[in-house]
Amino acid sequence: MSIKRIRVYPDPILRKKCRKVKNIDDKIIRIAKDLKETMLAAGGVGLAANQIGELSRIITLHIPEEKKPLVLINPEIISKNGTRDVLEGCLSFPGYQGLVKRSVSVSARWLDLNKSLYKVTKEELFAQALEHEIDHLNGILYTDHLLEHEKLKQAGLQDGLNEDQPHSHDVDMKIIAHKEQGEPIEILESRLNFSKLYSDSSISQMQYDLFNEGYLEN
Repeated sequence: MSIKRIRVYPDPILRKKCRKVKNIDDKIIRIAKDLKETMLAAGGVGLAANQIGELSRIITLHIPEEKKPLVLINPEIISKNGTRDVLEGCLSFPGYQGLVKRSVSVSARWLDLNKSLYKVTKEELFAQALEHEIDHLNGILYTDHLLEHEKLKQAGLQDGLNEDQPHSHDVDMKIIAHKEQGEPIEILESRLNFSKLYSDSSISQMQYDLFNEGYLEN
């Protein structure tokens, strides 16, 4: 059992769908324990397996009303009731929060590490955490549910992110092409907009607009 690195956006594994657990063997037990240990160390309410680089359908939850952290194998939401707007954050988006729409209550089922089947109906934080973490297992991030993009804000700040200023995961780059002696040097500049990755995107599919800034003579 060990604390793992939590993958942060735009790590592409966060967009991968996790595989159903067919057998709760030693490997699955190890992943579950690592997941729980990592969640507790980070002070989180929940964590999904792909957030620590494992593509198995396992989540952990640490709800204050529960006596101890839970491990959920193959969790599945059976039904949802009502909607409400909640302020939500994520360990894969450290320091940011956004207003999203979640269910008032959910009915769900899962297995624990002893292969016992649970069927429950939950409300409030438990229901919200279930939806959030099961979304993770399907490659869906809470930012996909934002009511408005500009509502994504740094935790504790009143103003949302300014669309005109660089996001925390944007990278400015400059390419200088040295040609043969006597030829001009071509300078290309661009910004890699990692913050604009969505569920149907991957880093390899992203297209960048390189614009010609001009020529400098030798």
